[in-house]
Amino acid sequence: MKVLLAICFVLFGSAVFADVQIYLYSSVNKGEERLKIKDIARVEALNEERSLFEEIEIDDDAILMDTYIDRRELFLLLKEKTKSNFVIYGSSVKVFDGLSPPKERFSVKRGERIKVLVKKKDITIELTGVAIKDAADGSQITVRCGKKEINGIVSNKTVICEL
Repeated sequence: MKVLLAICFVLFGSAVFADVQIYLYSSVNKGEERLKIKDIARVEALNEERSLFEEIEIDDDAILMDTYIDRRELFLLLKEKTKSNFVIYGSSVKVFDGLSPPKERFSVKRGERIKVLVKKKDITIELTGVAIKDAADGSQITVRCGKKEINGIVSNKTVICEL
């Protein structure tokens, strides 16, 4: 029983004594203004302390350099700016610059039948193949044509292979 109590204290002890709990979001859009804690996380605390934490600005551009704010970076920032005890839940926040997260648009889907153009000098051969993986325009892809696999570049639902 004592061992179980000790394990519970170790696992949940820091949260019991913390004045503030911070729950990181998975991703946020940056926008034009400086990021604040309220933009990247949900803060749970007493009203006055919560509003103090929520208004802390993330003003260090080095933190945003890799487009992620991880728990360690946030911990160090908050330790500088506050004396309160806090616990951070979550591992990192992905920060996007645009209005919405970029969506990967694949023009060719895995298993899709597509046109393959094999070019050598002045000769062009048109084949039909099956895409082995998803690919976007301008990216390299491998296509299976019968028993052979051909590598080429995707362009408008067509794979172009120059020999």
